[in-house]
Amino acid sequence: MTLLSCGQPKEKKSVTVVTTDTLQTTIDKKEKERLEKRREIEEQDNTDSIRLDNVLQVALKIANQNINKGRFVKKYDVLPDSIPVSVEIILDYHFSKANPHLIIRRNEPGAIHIDIYSKGDNKFEKVVSHEQWAMTYVNDTIRDINGDGLNDFVVNWYGASGCCLKAFSNVYLLRQDKKAFSDNFEFINPTFSAKENIIRGVCYGHPGETEMYKYKWNGEKVDTLEYVSYEKNDKGVKTGKVVISTDRTFGDKFKTFKVLNSVPTEYRKIEGYDWFTGNGYE
Repeated sequence: MTLLSCGQPKEKKSVTVVTTDTLQTTIDKKEKERLEKRREIEEQDNTDSIRLDNVLQVALKIANQNINKGRFVKKYDVLPDSIPVSVEIILDYHFSKANPHLIIRRNEPGAIHIDIYSKGDNKFEKVVSHEQWAMTYVNDTIRDINGDGLNDFVVNWYGASGCCLKAFSNVYLLRQDKKAFSDNFEFINPTFSAKENIIRGVCYGHPGETEMYKYKWNGEKVDTLEYVSYEKNDKGVKTGKVVISTDRTFGDKFKTFKVLNSVPTEYRKIEGYDWFTGNGYE
């Protein structure tokens, strides 16, 4: 870096100065700290994974010792690396009378781990593995969700962040072989109607300002039937009418099916309906 001295106009001096790019140094330092933090997190995750896997392997060993039984239950607590873990082992005909399934739950301070195995010829085969933050976990249930006469597995939880109604359900459908399960389906604020093969629910949004949805099971797929929202004029004021559309009513993807004078009766008893109307939240 060459500097010109303003105080000596008749004489030019060339001075070599060794400088440090402080901005680049700061960036390099932050990047180094970020990588170090990431490494520490990955190491901790790996340690946690190994610890929890060891707990699972012990539980599986106990289950295998009782595999010839139609039903078996064992609950106990362990303290690996000074971290308390509650273990629950249940072998039963949870989902159908044809085939037993093994459910192993591991509850640690930060998360709930649920693993489901189908019982085969002297062995257990994992068919579901679900992890849920302890702070969001509500419960898990076994029930027929899609109306095919088979019990499914559902994990219910409530979002830890966000402004609005956010009750979630993760659904694993029991397949027709009565052993394996589908991939995970996640619904927000759902009300399930197995008799109709329908899911109705309330979308994420402020009370009185969001939509309701209606889905239908189609095997291991879900078809969108319609969305319900309040009609608004050009000034954003509700007109008192209700819009039935193909999608949520923002952007250009939705198409209006019809406009009604009131909300269809089928939606009025679903969980979160008051949130949709805004009654009691205004």
